[in-house]
Amino acid sequence: FTQAIPQVCPECHSPHLVSSRLGTAEAVKNIQAFLPEARVEQFDRDTITTANKLQKALKRFNDRESDILVGTQMLSKGHDYHDVTLAVVLGMDNMLNMGDYRAREKALSSLIQVAGRSGRAKDAKVIVQTFNEEFFKRYIGSYEEFLEDEKLFREELYPPFKKLCRILFAHKNGIKAQEAMRVMQEKLSRFKNIEIVGAKKCAIEKVANKYRFEILLRSDKSTDIIKAVRSSMVPLAEVDMDPIEFS
Repeated sequence: FTQAIPQVCPECHSPHLVSSRLGTAEAVKNIQAFLPEARVEQFDRDTITTANKLQKALKRFNDRESDILVGTQMLSKGHDYHDVTLAVVLGMDNMLNMGDYRAREKALSSLIQVAGRSGRAKDAKVIVQTFNEEFFKRYIGSYEEFLEDEKLFREELYPPFKKLCRILFAHKNGIKAQEAMRVMQEKLSRFKNIEIVGAKKCAIEKVANKYRFEILLRSDKSTDIIKAVRSSMVPLAEVDMDPIEFS
């Protein structure tokens, strides 16, 4: 599913739109322009397509044949780097602000992983690009404190204290998918021991040429959700109990 980049904001109609996300290849190009003497290597799924290429890229870096690796989260996934003195993490706010109740946990865990890669060298530094400086400053050195605060944050809303269920509706005809969602939402509303958190378009609205809508349910007990869903099923409904994917 593709669409043209809008020329004006669909909400406020302002023409002042700026792309704030930077791809790996573009980051490599910018770094090479700023540091022409540095040997910069791209490290993502576009370039590291086999285990052999992965090992060769790591060997070049550890043998100091390349100076800077620029990549995605692949860089933090348990690879062995020697003498890393600086790690720069861009776009942490994109992860922190994802539509997922685990977003804070994922963002902090990812940053701790990256910091661990550079923290092995003497006088190593980690630079983080973020508008949420206080969050990362508070928890980067105290994951136990984060877990305690996260427990309080989730207690009345999210697992493991509450049960969730995501119901997906997908069809090439968006009106049919939306109508199926509306009918099932109406049926589910009769059950007082479950909460309909939302019924809307999916964050990724169209996949494989099908329009997608979703209902998110919450309850104290899985059995209450299962009973309500079984009694309310409609064509097109796909049920995901205890979902881990929200896009």
